[in-house]
Amino acid sequence: MRMKILYFDCFAGISGDMTLSALLDLGVNPEQLTGELKKLHLDGWELRVSEVSKHGIGAKHVDVLVEKEEHTHSHKGLHLFHHHHHHPHVHRTMTDIARIIDGSGISAGAKELAKRIFMRLAVAEAKIHGSTPEEVHFHEVGAVDSIIDIVGAAICVDMLAPDKICASVLHDGHGFVKCQHGTIPVPVPAVTEVLAARGAEFKQLDIEGELMTPTGAAIIAELSESFGPMPEMSVLKTGYGSGTKEFAIPNLLRVVWGETTESKTSEQDTATVIETNIDDTTPEILGYVMERLLEAGARDVFFSPIYMKKCRPATRINILCDEADIAVMEDILFTETSTIGVRKYSVLRTCLPREAVTVSTSYGEVKAKKTFYDHTSRIAVEYEDARRLAKEKGIPLREIYSAIKPV
Repeated sequence: MRMKILYFDCFAGISGDMTLSALLDLGVNPEQLTGELKKLHLDGWELRVSEVSKHGIGAKHVDVLVEKEEHTHSHKGLHLFHHHHHHPHVHRTMTDIARIIDGSGISAGAKELAKRIFMRLAVAEAKIHGSTPEEVHFHEVGAVDSIIDIVGAAICVDMLAPDKICASVLHDGHGFVKCQHGTIPVPVPAVTEVLAARGAEFKQLDIEGELMTPTGAAIIAELSESFGPMPEMSVLKTGYGSGTKEFAIPNLLRVVWGETTESKTSEQDTATVIETNIDDTTPEILGYVMERLLEAGARDVFFSPIYMKKCRPATRINILCDEADIAVMEDILFTETSTIGVRKYSVLRTCLPREAVTVSTSYGEVKAKKTFYDHTSRIAVEYEDARRLAKEKGIPLREIYSAIKPV
């Protein structure tokens, strides 16, 4: 079987609108994307896609036009403001944004990906401002256009469903830019914090201006498995997303869709185990902590009953995560529990290749995971989707699982 790869060539940096534009240029249907974004139930915005040229290279540019209400003495006017030029003074917290995403009708995969991207921004902003991810108030990133950028990118990636995502070494310029807090240096603090937490390869170019925005940094930090040269693959299609600035180099993001001819047998990768022992945190809080860890991208979380000093009953929290997510996981543990220290170490995993599939049953379609080994395959139903279907049809959950025939 062939492996589908999505490669982000960030030769001129990356931003939210450049990401969305490039993925649309790669082939995601704009009408289908708009239909999904409408499920966020955010009013007063419009997605405008145009064809542009940068240094002779054709590209797409997405503009999010946002309505702003202005009350005058005699009437109320509605005005459209262009993306990245005017942000209404809306300050949303991570909790506010998670509520918007969770309350939407977009796919579960897109929801989780979008929330993980926002969490990277929240952790970075919290560190800069001496706060917590939950208390940080997003300014520009909390505005409707930035929400559309991030959630839109998550929807596009979920639609494309690549087996692997990787990126080039990241680039930014130098100088200063103005923001809500005043004049700040390039790279801006939120970008450096996001990249530091991820451990991403990064290079500053001799170009005055901001090439990489915090939104772009968070998106690529969450999506990419690695940062370096394009992997060996057959290139099937290329998409270009344009920014709004003019530099000595084309202000473009290039995304490349390709395939490898590697056979999908078992694969090895590395992951990080984080663990801590706790004897004075309530079960209710521990349950909440597990939810937060999984939402933030942990591959697995489990609790083990243990005995600590003086024979105190206690709980060991074990987290399996990517190395890039260590800072996010530690932040949740130190914020939500009473722990004062954690242990972490790398482990080698052997994983079966898998792909997301949709299975038809007598009750309707249900999402599942198909895994492969030794020329055979098997189907595992996605619990959340099976639960949804069972509730819709008013039948026991076990009936949904029984309706799936082994493959």
